[in-house]
Amino acid sequence: MKLLKPTILLLVLVMGWSACSTEVNLEAEWKDIPIVYGFLNIQDTAHYVRVQKAFLEPGGDALEIAQNSDSIYYDEVTVVLENLTQGTSFVLERVNGENEGYAKEDGLFANSPNVLYKISAEEANLEGGDEVSIRVERGDEVSPATAETIVLNEIDSVGSSPSPNINRWRYNQLLSVAWRPGPEARIFDVRFIIHYREVTPGEMMEPVPKTVEWVVNKSVLREDADSEREKVDISGQSFYSFLGSAIPPSQGEIRLFDYIDIVITGAGEEFRDYVLVEQANTGITSAQNIPVYTNIEGGLGVFTSRYQLRRRGLRLGGEARDSLENGIFTRDINFN
Repeated sequence: MKLLKPTILLLVLVMGWSACSTEVNLEAEWKDIPIVYGFLNIQDTAHYVRVQKAFLEPGGDALEIAQNSDSIYYDEVTVVLENLTQGTSFVLERVNGENEGYAKEDGLFANSPNVLYKISAEEANLEGGDEVSIRVERGDEVSPATAETIVLNEIDSVGSSPSPNINRWRYNQLLSVAWRPGPEARIFDVRFIIHYREVTPGEMMEPVPKTVEWVVNKSVLREDADSEREKVDISGQSFYSFLGSAIPPSQGEIRLFDYIDIVITGAGEEFRDYVLVEQANTGITSAQNIPVYTNIEGGLGVFTSRYQLRRRGLRLGGEARDSLENGIFTRDINFN
């Protein structure tokens, strides 16, 4: 694991991390620093890598520079994806993410164009367990920025945990959500996508479909790398309490509960290490300067892999439905 302390304001803004201290070094000796982000996923139809640069010349205005796309993107750079397991190598195509359906959100940094480097999944032909590297070449006189990761295998569902029909989920009762990860996954994010419909009495309209997303746990760490089964236990009280706070009290609307999708996203050890560094430097006991995690040699950023499992259509019935309709947390939101 490689840790660096941020000393360049623009770099701190690009990475999205900041220090607790109010003292920030606004200027430093000019240095070209490549920022590389890539999350490979064998489920995707194409793989994208973001490559930007971060530097601040003495006397420069970081916020002004951030709004200039020429200041954050390289004019000429070659991004190479190499599959060390299969012995193949590919030069990624420079594209505008806006034309790929990936518009960049408005913010401190120039949002157009959204420069990405792309290869189709069919051409890359990545398989779970493949060891791959990324190499960013900026010219013969500059050492490339490089990183390696292992492509994640599939995450399989454990069909009976939880049951497709949840009939009992009392406030003090735990619901187990379990899955079988591939050997490379090291950290998991568990979310519920809760689907329901809303009807306004007296209006001749079809029920309006709605969803709310509940982040159950965004950093489930795999303690044993050899474990074949991972799980989280979720209390009924936390579920009903979330719904009661996420959905506004009824003003006459009737809510019709449909189903829950469970989404489990696994990521490799590089992202696990990033999360551990972040967690170690939060709270009143944190360090004044937050270290920046990177696994990019000759640059900064994260190059890793992920995989997403989605279990669809879990229903509530019996006592669970009664708790939803009449419980202290959810009775005011009027589920029927």
